[in-house]
Amino acid sequence: MLSNRTRRDLVTEALINLGVLAAGQQPDAEDFEAVDGKVEGLLARLEMQDILDLDNTVDEFPSEFFNPLAVLLADDAALMFGLPGVPASQSNPKPRENAIDEIRRVTYARPTYQPLKTEYF
Repeated sequence: MLSNRTRRDLVTEALINLGVLAAGQQPDAEDFEAVDGKVEGLLARLEMQDILDLDNTVDEFPSEFFNPLAVLLADDAALMFGLPGVPASQSNPKPRENAIDEIRRVTYARPTYQPLKTEYF
């Protein structure tokens, strides 16, 4: 079982994905606060789009969602750093779309624990 990752880890990983921060460095307070301010909005948007349902005040994230969430958070924060989005690569030409697909694959067929709605004839 993989352990959960913290909100601080998520923001730091997003900064690394943007290329603003090198691995092993600590983020500047201003950069950290700017990206951290985008977390609630991202989680609320993912919930409204029925992609992921997490409490949008959560401070820990399941490991299976961590990397895709970091990519989406980085993409949301990119304009604040003068970037058009998360840089594409040869192996990942559409990082945002691939992150959403990865979240959907992980959550597909998980129990929702919602009551089943039935319709009688």
